[in-house]
Amino acid sequence: MTIDQASFYNKAKHNYKNFMLQYDYWIFDLDNTIYNYHLGLFRRISERMTQYIVNFFDIEFAEALNLQKEMYKKYGLTLRGLMIEKKMDPEPFLKYVHDVDFNDLKKDFELKALLKKIKGQKFIYTNASYDHAKNILGSMGILEEFEIIFDIKDSNYIAKPDYKSYDMMIAKFRLDGNKIKRSIFFEDTARNLKPANELGISTVWIDNDFNIEEAKTFHQYIDFIGSDIKTILNDMTKN
Repeated sequence: MTIDQASFYNKAKHNYKNFMLQYDYWIFDLDNTIYNYHLGLFRRISERMTQYIVNFFDIEFAEALNLQKEMYKKYGLTLRGLMIEKKMDPEPFLKYVHDVDFNDLKKDFELKALLKKIKGQKFIYTNASYDHAKNILGSMGILEEFEIIFDIKDSNYIAKPDYKSYDMMIAKFRLDGNKIKRSIFFEDTARNLKPANELGISTVWIDNDFNIEEAKTFHQYIDFIGSDIKTILNDMTKN
């Protein structure tokens, strides 16, 4: 199911008056959400995934890339598929793929100030590792703004958008009862918003240009749209 682009982007034209009073629990994805996807950091991570598969199986790059895409499509996480079908040890994989250059990430004082305006609890919910999340947030100078990081190990390597991952996330963040309805989730992958929305969590899609068709498909699970995290937080925290 798709809708025209003009109607789709009308969701971005929301009146954020008193928005801060509606939510006590703010959940953020990490890669391509906390930092702008234009930095190309996640592209480098993806390239290292492919290279790890090349090295591990001693196969050509094209074959490794096809396997990577196949596992991601089937399981929602390349590593999850490799663990199940190829019995791959996750720890060396995670260490290798997240060993990327963070020089493009600078202290983000503007984002830090916006996060400080949020009175509720702030969490990170990522399919990446805890160490990767800590390195990203530390490089940006915002690590201390988040109370809890929920990483791929916390979900026993079951990735978003698998519903089991959300159940474990909710348990760790203690979002029981009415807390769910006072929670909001920011994510750049639209299909990952579907389970959250169905659970009663408000959802924000961070528009990353290349995922617009997927976002249109899952538009009914998207409550708000923002071009980037700082723009939408600035709008939300004005009042």
